[in-house]
Amino acid sequence: EADFIFSKDLALKVGVRADYSSVFKSTEVAPRAALAYKSSKNGQFSLAYGNFFQNPNSNVLKFEQNLKALKTSHYILNYQYVNNGKIFRAEAYRKDYDNLIKYDTDFAQFDSAYNTSGDGYAQGLDFFWRDNTSIKNVDYWVSYSYLDTERNYQNFETAAQPNYATNHNLSVVGKYWIDSWKSQVGLSYGFSSGRPYTNPNTNQLLDERTKPYHSLSLNWAYLLDQQKILYFSVNNVLGFRNINGYQYANTPDVNGQFNRRAITPAADQFFFVGFFWTISEDKNDNQLDNL
Repeated sequence: EADFIFSKDLALKVGVRADYSSVFKSTEVAPRAALAYKSSKNGQFSLAYGNFFQNPNSNVLKFEQNLKALKTSHYILNYQYVNNGKIFRAEAYRKDYDNLIKYDTDFAQFDSAYNTSGDGYAQGLDFFWRDNTSIKNVDYWVSYSYLDTERNYQNFETAAQPNYATNHNLSVVGKYWIDSWKSQVGLSYGFSSGRPYTNPNTNQLLDERTKPYHSLSLNWAYLLDQQKILYFSVNNVLGFRNINGYQYANTPDVNGQFNRRAITPAADQFFFVGFFWTISEDKNDNQLDNL
């Protein structure tokens, strides 16, 4: 790995990594590079590329070792602006996946036929904004991500969006310090678009979506003294009944339909009460910024 400084505003980092796998008896070479350009006093662009390799999980290798290392190629464009307590970050990325594990059974098992012919991609945008100076005693941040991804791996018959991936994700967090109460009150809101799932009654792979996820949470931190904090929080105040997916019966009923049940969180709401005591030499540190 080497750094090249062309000017006070432009720098390049290049490198290469070589891995030898005794399992596959092969060597993989992965070049990587990152270019940074300071566009203004407070702003910077960066561009990165790299190849990465990883061995399959042990639950596959214990059955089959005549495979290849999994490969991904990353392309990332980033912009960041930092000025007087304000941070803005935007990122666009593309990731291409090769040599993903494929098998011909419902789960990876001893009698599965394995290969590394799978592939896929992930691309999207991430935005982040934080400001703790524009409004007195207020610190807030907003993040949003868009993800477009498909995989043709495991026992998939065709490329599809995996059930753990959501297209849209939004998070809003705010904190407000009240001097007269010696308290910090906060709220956080999270949103995710629906997750894909396979409905065996339609015979379409991961073609349906759960309803969107919503959660609004509140918290209150009371400063007993400089190092002692009493903390209360409640999750999902409005009691949204979120659904992570569905579990279908293995066999159809008398009408030929597969019955299902919703997979939900263990509890729609929960409360937390905590006491934080920070011990430090100057007797001024506490965990208020982390709550």
